[in-house]
Amino acid sequence: MEVKKMSITKNLIIGCVISLLAFWFISPPIASSQTRTAGAPAQADQDQTLQKLLNEVHELRLAVQRATANSTRFQMLIERTRLQQARVDSLTRQLENIRSQAADMKSAKPQLEQQIKDGEDQLDRTPEPNAHADLDSRIKAAKANLNRMTQEEERLRNREAILDGQLQTEQLKLNELNSQLDVLMNELKSP
Repeated sequence: MEVKKMSITKNLIIGCVISLLAFWFISPPIASSQTRTAGAPAQADQDQTLQKLLNEVHELRLAVQRATANSTRFQMLIERTRLQQARVDSLTRQLENIRSQAADMKSAKPQLEQQIKDGEDQLDRTPEPNAHADLDSRIKAAKANLNRMTQEEERLRNREAILDGQLQTEQLKLNELNSQLDVLMNELKSP
C-alpha cells in the first residue's frame, strides 16, 4: 500500500516536471513570435515563472515526503500501541487469575482451620483406638493441606506483587505510546 502511494506520488511529480519542461520549451517560440521587440523581458518572465513552478514542485515533493514519513510513523506507533495493549491485557488477566486463586484460598483456609480444631476436640473425646487413629490421620492430613495452602498463598502473593509491578511498567509504556500518538495526530491536524 505504501509503495503504491509512493509510486503514484513519484509519477505525479515526474508528470508535473515534464509538463513544466514542455511548457517552457513550447512557450518561447510562441512568445517570441508574438513579441519580437520585447524578447529579453519575455525570456526573463519565462525564467521567473519556471523558477516559481520548480520551487512549487520542490515544496510539493517535500510535503509528500513529510506526509509519507508521518504516515509510516503513525502506522508504526499504532502497531506498537496494539502490541503494548495486548501485553497489558495479558498481564491484567494473569493478575486477576492470581487474585481470584488467592481469594479462594483465603476463604477456604478458615474452614480448614475449623475442621482441624473440631477434629482435635473430637480426638480428645474419642476413646476407641481405631476411630482415634483414623481421626488423628485426618487431622494430620488437614494440617498438611493447611501448610500447603499457606505456602501456595505465599507463592500467589509473591506472584501477584511481581505481576502488579510488571503491569504498572507496561501500562506506563502504553500511556507513553498513546501520548506519542496524540502528539502525532495533533501535528497531522495542524497545517
